[in-house]
Amino acid sequence: MKHVILSAVALLMAGAAWAQDIQREELRRADVPGSDTMEVVVTRLTVPVGATIPLHTHPGDEHAIVMTAARAEAPNGNIVEFAIGTPLYFPEGQVHGGLTNVGDEPMVAITTHVVRKGEPLTVLAN
Repeated sequence: MKHVILSAVALLMAGAAWAQDIQREELRRADVPGSDTMEVVVTRLTVPVGATIPLHTHPGDEHAIVMTAARAEAPNGNIVEFAIGTPLYFPEGQVHGGLTNVGDEPMVAITTHVVRKGEPLTVLAN
């Protein structure tokens, strides 16, 4: 169940390239202290009702906090409930996403990515 929840939230955090109706607002971008190759990117991810987060990965770790109570359907048909404050973690390279917002309101999460500079924040999985 924990893996399903993590996959669901990760889907919420994919980049702007995947879906026009999913919104990712960059709140902050800063270098990782002591590193010339890594940066921290903080975003607000909003997934409208009916939108699906595509399967994807990131060039570093992703941490997220669910900001709104939400219901999502996983690719296997299971319904996943997210409480406000649910923490999520996706290590570099882990494929996540695939969730569809089946709730009554947009799903919102604050995401923090610790990623390599100069690489796309989100890479779609095949």
